Amino acid sequence: MLNALQGERREILERLDGELAEHGGVLLHGPVGIGKTFVARALADRHRARGELVLRTAPEEAERELSHSAVADLFRALTDDRFFALPAPQRSALRAVLRRETATPGGPDPVALRLAVLSLLSTLGAARPVLLVIDAAQQVDRASAELLAFAARRLDPTRVRTLVTETTAPGTAPVTGPALCPAAAREVVLPPLSLAELSALPELATLAERAEPAALPVSAGTPHWLLREVYETSAGNPLFALELIRAVATVPEPLARDEPLPLTGRLRALVAGSLDELDPFARRVLLLAAVADRPTLGRLRRTAGGARTGCRTEAGTDIDRAVGSAVLAGLVTVSGESVRFTHPMVAAALRSCPEADRRAAHHLLAATATDPLERLRHLALATAGPDGPLAAALAAGAEQARRRGATGTAALLGRLALVRTPADRGTLVAERALIGAQLAYDAADYELTRELARRALSGSASPAQRVQACVLVIHASNQALHETAEVFEEMLLSVGDDLGLHAQLHYARALRAHITDGETALARVEAARAAALAGRAQDRTTELMALSLQAFTAAVLGRADARQPLARALSTPQDSGMSGGHNGPRAIKARLDLFADRHEEAAAELASLLQRARDSGTVEDVIFLRCASIDVDLRAGRCSAALASAREVTRLSRQIGVCHGPVLHSVALAEAAGGDLARAAAQAREGVRVSRSRHDQIFLPLALCVLGHVQLRSRDAAGAVQSLGRAREIAARRGIVDPLAVPWAVDLADALVAVGEHDRAEAVTGEALATAERLGRPGVAASLRRADALRGAAAADKDGARQAVSALHLAADCHQEHGLRLEHGRDLLALGTVEWRRRRTTAAATAWRQAAEVFRECGAHPWLHQAVTELARSERREDCTGTEDGLTRALTGIEHRVATMVAAGATNREVATSLFVAVKTVEASLTRIYRKVGVRSRTELGVLLHGPTTHRPTTHGPPGAVPTVTPTPVPPAQVRR
Repeated sequence: MLNALQGERREILERLDGELAEHGGVLLHGPVGIGKTFVARALADRHRARGELVLRTAPEEAERELSHSAVADLFRALTDDRFFALPAPQRSALRAVLRRETATPGGPDPVALRLAVLSLLSTLGAARPVLLVIDAAQQVDRASAELLAFAARRLDPTRVRTLVTETTAPGTAPVTGPALCPAAAREVVLPPLSLAELSALPELATLAERAEPAALPVSAGTPHWLLREVYETSAGNPLFALELIRAVATVPEPLARDEPLPLTGRLRALVAGSLDELDPFARRVLLLAAVADRPTLGRLRRTAGGARTGCRTEAGTDIDRAVGSAVLAGLVTVSGESVRFTHPMVAAALRSCPEADRRAAHHLLAATATDPLERLRHLALATAGPDGPLAAALAAGAEQARRRGATGTAALLGRLALVRTPADRGTLVAERALIGAQLAYDAADYELTRELARRALSGSASPAQRVQACVLVIHASNQALHETAEVFEEMLLSVGDDLGLHAQLHYARALRAHITDGETALARVEAARAAALAGRAQDRTTELMALSLQAFTAAVLGRADARQPLARALSTPQDSGMSGGHNGPRAIKARLDLFADRHEEAAAELASLLQRARDSGTVEDVIFLRCASIDVDLRAGRCSAALASAREVTRLSRQIGVCHGPVLHSVALAEAAGGDLARAAAQAREGVRVSRSRHDQIFLPLALCVLGHVQLRSRDAAGAVQSLGRAREIAARRGIVDPLAVPWAVDLADALVAVGEHDRAEAVTGEALATAERLGRPGVAASLRRADALRGAAAADKDGARQAVSALHLAADCHQEHGLRLEHGRDLLALGTVEWRRRRTTAAATAWRQAAEVFRECGAHPWLHQAVTELARSERREDCTGTEDGLTRALTGIEHRVATMVAAGATNREVATSLFVAVKTVEASLTRIYRKVGVRSRTELGVLLHGPTTHRPTTHGPPGAVPTVTPTPVPPAQVRR
């Protein structure tokens, strides 16, 4: 678990590591079980791996009465030779505390002991950096706390850093820890785990093994509803979450959705102790609050008061008294009329009561509920076993909720209607299972969709119902269609002679060919067949969806007739169902408008569809349409809007428990353009992993394209060539030729130039440019001309450089004309690179300033950083280039000596030996030198000192091969400096 969590907690670890380095100390606090010890151990491991001395103590509660026990634990691993430098009185006092010599009758001298601790830590810190870890400060004995506080105020925080953890209740300040830290230490409250971090716990594999087979595909892991229940009940507390996971793993049967989470004995001891001190009536009142949706004092008075004998006024007073005792016990808080538990675990402990008590509580709440749908829910949970009339009422309530747009409530009531339907009503069971599955799909609860749809397939469903159930399973598989082979077989057996059912079968086959099999041409054929059959059967929804897929696949295949099926779809009446969603005609039109650089039209269409999706509560459509809008916003240079959309789709996808390939791809794109390259790389790699695991042939090459783009800008040109080359291979295998459908060409050409493969780069741009011009893609054609211009300029030929400048101006004009702001900025960035190569420094600086202004207006922060860095380095280069005086002004004495020796060809070790310093000191000096004088490598430093060269020796072949002289490739403008 520690390794898995360390990856997920990396952000907080990096933050704390930085705080320790900057301020010399961190006080980390939070409630029991939040993970303070784990974080402290992880940070200690980091510092130990750097060669630092780590001294750690983690006292238990019983040790608070043992004088000097924490200090003894802190120094117990140190050998006696560490104490020899201490004066004799100090050495004796400290060795007595460590029980290495007999203490004097009156105990160790307190002053000598304080000075011993301070002197020892100072001596250790002078030899190498020291990290003191005091885990659980609230349990440090008083004598040790006084010694450590004395040292903390006097130690050099740059040599001896201190990490202290302390357990605190929510909203309270630490008591013991501050005195143990240096004055400048930072106080940090450790946040709870996120849902994503919780899902990374390996203990969840146990729950995945116990999941209902019908609930989810084999590869999907733990059911999301159960994961979210654990997360919400634990409130992200790792200890609570792990205990809940272990409790669930011990129950004999898989947990049902309506059952409360079981608790381990440890959890009961932690959270239920105060409950046992309440009287039985107060516990019953709190149980009502625990099973109610939004408990209030008024609701509790009506419900509990009605069940208590005596007049209502007296009963109300008793309830107020019961709630007051719970407030005093720290179990609930009251704000106005609202009653809230101080932690969800308290409510979970109450719900883990006998089933009869829970049902009684639901029955009381049903009797006083004012909302009819809430009343139905409580009645269903108060009832044991099938109940025909109640099931009918629940089904009617589900339909009422659907009409209100309350998709979550509709799915819940639809499922409960099925649960309460008598099993001997076979046809009705199949019908309600199918309705429930559709309601669950509308609520984006894909696990429940698959579960209920498979329930319909296992019952007495008609052929049409069976096909509809199969379609729902396919749509709820989230791109993982390779796991639905048996569903396609079931569809084939069920369609019979019905043209409409055959149309749905062919459309499903088209989806599988498009998404999973990577057979785009076959997908187009199957979609065309589905459209024709649906038209004859007057199935408007299937016809429109099939025409849309036919149009899109034809477009990416580069067919001239791609617009015809889309025109047919848009000219016919539109329905209000799926065809109005993210795969319908209008959404496909927006995508094709984007391909043709009509991004404003695409943006308007997507905005209209998105508003419709929000109004109808269709979460899946909101996610996919938001992803599409990210592409549009980035082409138009609206990076801030793209990042906002990225945050929304991330939140929504976590909310519904689906890791969509489109989400990972779009978030990576937004981060690469306007956020952070490291986060973009992480999202892209996760997109590659998820797409491979799901056999998703649509988003695998797209994720590889984003990964290659980020690798290129992060100066990993060889990795970019590999990633983009793989994307190119997948696109070729699928028959995709449109350069924007799988956008590998521009970045691959730039990466090939960066690794010196100019001929391959020329072939790539030539092939892709011809296709872009044939298909009428002016924006990507201009980008390809930019890539080719950089290739030509990299040859260091004057005529080639002049031609490159001319081509880059044309590309910039084209991108500006079509409103492609980011591409325009990239053109200017490339222009600055080429002009600098031509030694036209003023022209280069002008281009970089213009690029910086474009990126600033777009909110493209990584690109802006690159442009500003180029501009700043150019100014520094002009100050230093080719002059000893310039270098002398820019560098310190030691830096100047290091620069001179490195430029002459000395290795870091040779420099270190000559100057009597550590190799790490030389490395750190080189980093500062590069930053100050605006170079990136030893070669550029040599050029700065000894003048420019146009060639450098490069070794090709195995080790020991004779060096051959090749032109020095100029990094393209896309590579981040």
